[in-house]
Amino acid sequence: MSGGKNCYPESDVLINKYNIRDKELLEKFEIQKVFAKLLGLDVKPMRIAYTYDVEHMVSIHKYLFGDIYEWAGTFRKENLYKSERVLSGGSAEYADYHEIEKRLEKLLHEYANIDWRKTAKKGDEVSDFLLALWSIHPFREGNTRTCITFLWHYLKGKGVDFQVALIRNNPMYVRDSLVMANYDQKEYLRRIISDALQGEVQESAYSKNEERVGEQYKIAKADYEAFREKYSNLERLC
Repeated sequence: MSGGKNCYPESDVLINKYNIRDKELLEKFEIQKVFAKLLGLDVKPMRIAYTYDVEHMVSIHKYLFGDIYEWAGTFRKENLYKSERVLSGGSAEYADYHEIEKRLEKLLHEYANIDWRKTAKKGDEVSDFLLALWSIHPFREGNTRTCITFLWHYLKGKGVDFQVALIRNNPMYVRDSLVMANYDQKEYLRRIISDALQGEVQESAYSKNEERVGEQYKIAKADYEAFREKYSNLERLC
């Protein structure tokens, strides 16, 4: 089964510089590489220029994934399907690939003049900003990590302290909450974003161990099941 233009023929493994053809091995290798890149950016944020535009986000993606993929830092050239457990295997709706750059430019222009240090409902504003970025899903792979890193870097440049470790330490919760927020159930995303803005995380770094258990944040079982029931019949994207 083909995974699209960026995959090896008759495969769902992404074409990579190391010619790794095993999907699980590639995912583990990618985690390690991106982990090192994130640490580097944490230590020296000025590695990426604070331009607050489309190129800013593109630079983040290229920095994180450029050692692995030739196409890092370029927008996807096809529409995207991503299986989500909270949608019973269905996919959220992302921007049509023809509209990616235009939608990013519009979004970043809309938020350009916000004084993030003084906005009344900072948690809601930041959550909505992240959701709008994530809903576009500009790249073939690495969108959630890129959006979260861009958000942290963007806010840092604007003088806002954002404890990104809290987001990184709860990847499954964040992924599910973004999907749910994409269908107007925003309370879970807003909760963790608000906590990150208030500095409630204790860790200064995050774990790269994919098998780590015990995430701090959980979606209520009743809400999770109700959401899955409501959206379980979403038509999958081609």
